[in-house]
Amino acid sequence: MMNEASSEEPVVRADTPWEVQSDTLLGQTLAPQVVEHAVGRLCWICLLCAILATLSILFQSWIQPEFVDVFRHPAVSVTWALVILVSLALGLIRHFRLLPPAKLLNLGLGFEVLVAFAIAFSETSLPLDLDAPVLGISKVALWIAAVGFLIPNRPWVKLTTALVSASMWPAAYYLNLQLYGFDPLPANRLIAWVHVPYLMALVTYALARRMVVMESAAERARALGSYNLVSLIGSGGMGEVWRAEHRMLARDAAIKLIREDLVAGRGGPWSDITRRRFKREAQAIASLGSPHTVYLFDFGVAQNGSFYYVMELLDGISLQLMVDRFGPQPAPRVVHLLGQVCESLEEAHRRGLVHRDIKPSNIFACSVGIEYDFAKVLDFGLVKNVAHRDALHLTTEGTSAGTPAYMAPEIALGEEALDGRSDLYGLGCVAYFLLTGSPVFEEKTATATALAHVQKTPLPPSLRSELPVPGALDRIILRCLEKKPENRPGSALELRRALEECGAGAWSQERAAEWWDTYLPASSAHRAARRARPAPPDSQT
Repeated sequence: MMNEASSEEPVVRADTPWEVQSDTLLGQTLAPQVVEHAVGRLCWICLLCAILATLSILFQSWIQPEFVDVFRHPAVSVTWALVILVSLALGLIRHFRLLPPAKLLNLGLGFEVLVAFAIAFSETSLPLDLDAPVLGISKVALWIAAVGFLIPNRPWVKLTTALVSASMWPAAYYLNLQLYGFDPLPANRLIAWVHVPYLMALVTYALARRMVVMESAAERARALGSYNLVSLIGSGGMGEVWRAEHRMLARDAAIKLIREDLVAGRGGPWSDITRRRFKREAQAIASLGSPHTVYLFDFGVAQNGSFYYVMELLDGISLQLMVDRFGPQPAPRVVHLLGQVCESLEEAHRRGLVHRDIKPSNIFACSVGIEYDFAKVLDFGLVKNVAHRDALHLTTEGTSAGTPAYMAPEIALGEEALDGRSDLYGLGCVAYFLLTGSPVFEEKTATATALAHVQKTPLPPSLRSELPVPGALDRIILRCLEKKPENRPGSALELRRALEECGAGAWSQERAAEWWDTYLPASSAHRAARRARPAPPDSQT
């Protein structure tokens, strides 16, 4: 959505299709609000651990005098003393705000392992019955479950920590064998003791995946006024798109918002630049009225101060996914889709707006009403208003805006003087991809790809396509891919007229409907948004 460049590559965006239906955020840093709540629960657990550990030791020593033998070894007493001290220390750090919440949450992972070791060390400090079957479970398993349920974190982090915590039981057991000289348990008894903590670690991973999604969605839902976030549609470097529903109106929508966790993590000017880009993107979309540009319904500021905007929810598939799943497309269909994109771009260019990131994942083929293959252009995150020379410079120095495989030479070179012909170069690259299933240039790195657009001459798409490509269409695409803007079509309207006259043939609604019914029915998992809602319970059979 809104990927920013590292200092190593001259690109500030990556090819992240909106329709990727996955828990993308699970591999990312947790949202600040989720971290804040997790740290609050962690500190309550620390306080309870300190109190319960102290009371439990005193109570057990009173009702079971032999329990004192467990604490005669310095290692046991030191371990529990350390648990109590660390519990109090984490509480004080939280109270006095000595560390950021994220760092405190990371310290909590060490605390989880420490408590698991203390529990296991105590359980194995007395000899275990070698002959009696194991009927209970280690309290380490209960500890892993409790922490996994109460303190959300990234799933792989939770899994790793839970597995380490589960490993504290065999580690403590073998340590006590060395300290006390106990007879070792038979293998079946040992497995009976350790298998439940490990199983609980796996349960913790599944629970963490669910909790992170639920907590993040709940936080955003509280911040977005009239809209409830339903599910994550896609995520990029700085933005997320969610499927949402209006609380009062029977209308689904797509909400795009800034990922505050990543913006905050970049430091420097990134946060301000990203917010200004986001606001500019919303303003650009709102100013356009073409039916082939995604519609903007609303724009607002969340409770945490970040921007979001509400768009129409597209029922369809990106051109990127279309080719990835179904291969190169016939020339008549390509011409049909490109002509509609030209209409969207023509309006934008007349208003002085250059998209700068025309690529297959930013163009959707939609089902709209009774019409199929209705093209929609979206993601104006890198739009540049060339009509206002005093516009804010929102591309970081030393980087270029765009995606390397679809980047016009003048953008790759970082030139400031741009116009709509840069978008026509990108559209030529899109046409090439649709016809051949491959980008114009296939280089090993993003930098090499960008340079290829500056230096190399592309082969005609007909030489790389498994489908017939009319010679006139070949020439139109190669003209769009000219290195110098003045050698390309003068406008999107001119390009559309040339496409209509290239002799590729007609792509009728009958052919489009047949393709959708065959490859992309309403039930297809590849469609970015399916409008059918589940029936209410009383109407289900």
